[in-house]
Amino acid sequence: MSTILPNTIAAGQAVAAGPASGAVMGASDARKGLFPDTPAGQRIKSAVLMPIGTLVGALGCSDAMTLTFDDGPDPEVTPKVLDVLARHGAKATFFVLTDHARARQPLLRRLLDEGHEVGLHFDRHDRITDLPRGVAYRRIKQAKRDLAELVGHPISLFRPPYGSQNYATFFIARLLNLEVIGWTRQAEDWIEQTAESSAGRATKDLRGGDIVLLHDGLELTPQEVRPTLDRAEVTDLVLAEATRRGLKGVTVSQLLARRTPQRSHWFR
Repeated sequence: MSTILPNTIAAGQAVAAGPASGAVMGASDARKGLFPDTPAGQRIKSAVLMPIGTLVGALGCSDAMTLTFDDGPDPEVTPKVLDVLARHGAKATFFVLTDHARARQPLLRRLLDEGHEVGLHFDRHDRITDLPRGVAYRRIKQAKRDLAELVGHPISLFRPPYGSQNYATFFIARLLNLEVIGWTRQAEDWIEQTAESSAGRATKDLRGGDIVLLHDGLELTPQEVRPTLDRAEVTDLVLAEATRRGLKGVTVSQLLARRTPQRSHWFR
């Protein structure tokens, strides 16, 4: 199937504006060959006809929000973050890199044992939109399989590194039965600032249903300078403010249970 993927994804890009603008695609499309009447063709059709929107939160939620952590697990920061979450009685979702997860399996097991959720970030912290489509497909597929083996259950959530995606990578994720997760708030904890400043960025206008971007690991480009702020302290401050506002920290899946997903046209 991987040999036909680039062409089928290209077709998906061409018609992407259709579902978003309300255009109808039906049996005539199949007759024209846009969606071949094969298992692979029908899987692609299902992906293309999904709402073209990244999940960024939950609507109609007044009592909960989600902290998400990217780039880990990190041997120094992740245990401190887990301690903070336990102290607040909060749960979170960790989008892990499979290379890190494989090398730090006891830490990954602790995440799971303490009731947190694990999603896929990628195998390494590469910008997926810079990769050829076939390479992106194969690497996401393999990373999903590897992470499922490590955690012992299927993986359904995916956040691309840098939050970067285009139509092709979005459809690849959907084709692989992955829900792409964005965010509504971020702490910008990759730049030099105080923990108070970073937490303030994340909690400004924080409300129920929000998904907050934080980092336990921190993969930087060679040009970026590693900040000195304590990311576990940022987590503590964000949770304290959330509690003050009557918001409980839950996983992405818990946030979405029985609530309406909030989606955004997220292509960058």
